[in-house]
Amino acid sequence: MNYQIGNKLKQLNSMLSEVDNIYQSLLKANNVSESEYIVMFAINELGEGCSQKDISENGYASKKTINSTIKKFEKDGHIELRPAKYPSMQIFLTEKGKKFMEESIIPILRLESNVLDDVPEDEFEALAQCYRKHLSAFRSHVEKFIKGRN
Repeated sequence: MNYQIGNKLKQLNSMLSEVDNIYQSLLKANNVSESEYIVMFAINELGEGCSQKDISENGYASKKTINSTIKKFEKDGHIELRPAKYPSMQIFLTEKGKKFMEESIIPILRLESNVLDDVPEDEFEALAQCYRKHLSAFRSHVEKFIKGRN
């Protein structure tokens, strides 16, 4: 059986794939894995002292991805975990982690900000509005689909 994919879906998938490919090139050029970037992005946004749970609850990545990346960062000496309210551990950057953040993560964040600064405010708002509408419809259809399968 073959399903004919519509033009809108082809265009959307093509654009999303292109964005992903650009990010992969950027991360590779900075010698950063996607999961490392996601966790460091979250630490930058949430601040030092955040927990894996904070990162997960804010939708940055799956618990499994966060946990394995945090373990790698701890082993590599980029972060240190300190006890917080049981069973949580707070995440703090070591000097090595701060250097990694400054040299490998912050330049990417600056680049992303510069790209968005080039987009006029009204165009960005239109883009954001369309994307929010798409996400809402997608979420709704997926929820209905899942309920129909159960």
